[in-house]
Amino acid sequence: MTLPPPQRDFTKHDELSDVNIVVEGTILYVHRQYLAEWSGVWRKLFITDCPDDLTSSIEIVLEDKNLDDVIELLQCIYSTQKPISETNVTFLLEFADEFDMPSMRSRCETFLCAQDACIDSLILAEKHDLKQLYKQCVDFAKTRTMEDLERDPLCKCLSERTLIKIYKEKVNMMRDYAQDLKNAETKLERRNGQLTDEKDGMIEMFKNISKIWDMPNKRCYKHMTEVTFDFTCRDCNEKIQREVRRMCHDAQHVRRFFKMNNK
Repeated sequence: MTLPPPQRDFTKHDELSDVNIVVEGTILYVHRQYLAEWSGVWRKLFITDCPDDLTSSIEIVLEDKNLDDVIELLQCIYSTQKPISETNVTFLLEFADEFDMPSMRSRCETFLCAQDACIDSLILAEKHDLKQLYKQCVDFAKTRTMEDLERDPLCKCLSERTLIKIYKEKVNMMRDYAQDLKNAETKLERRNGQLTDEKDGMIEMFKNISKIWDMPNKRCYKHMTEVTFDFTCRDCNEKIQREVRRMCHDAQHVRRFFKMNNK
């Protein structure tokens, strides 16, 4: 099994670092190259707001941020790229919005889309404008019953726009289902009519077959004048067999129900 690469310790001084991030009184030694690559806000800070300060170290103070959350963010954007998980995806999306990090937002959305759709994910999709995840979760929500949606406390966190969309999608889904049922009913009625015609044809054919043994012209010349059919006569039986086979061949629809011996 391949072990994951060791995670960087940002609290240790790095001689090549050119940015110091201060969070909760702790200094994190980082590199503007990574920050600018991932964040439009930080890129603007380095290039636009500090055009004459591209070589010396600068300090960024992040107030009202959690130290562990910031370290987790850095672990996810550095070359080791710590994976997105259920424990970090929520606050990583917050960072992605605040610091204009489209690549991080895309990674988070890809992770969430790979999970089972749920109302929690729909809330995140709505809040952070994750269009693919939003559609996936709406498609999930429309399959739930109205009672389930009304009982789910998380649904109260959804906007009126999203709830209306879910209900519209549910109505469209039921309309499509009703149309499918109608089409299936039409096919069944048509098929039932075909089977009824085939059944009537089979009954009529069997009636005609049952009369053959009483028809003198269907016997051999030696027994045409006999009152009853002579089952011991090989020639009579062969003539009857050929006649039955011909009648069954003419009734093509019967072939689906009986294997004919055409030898």
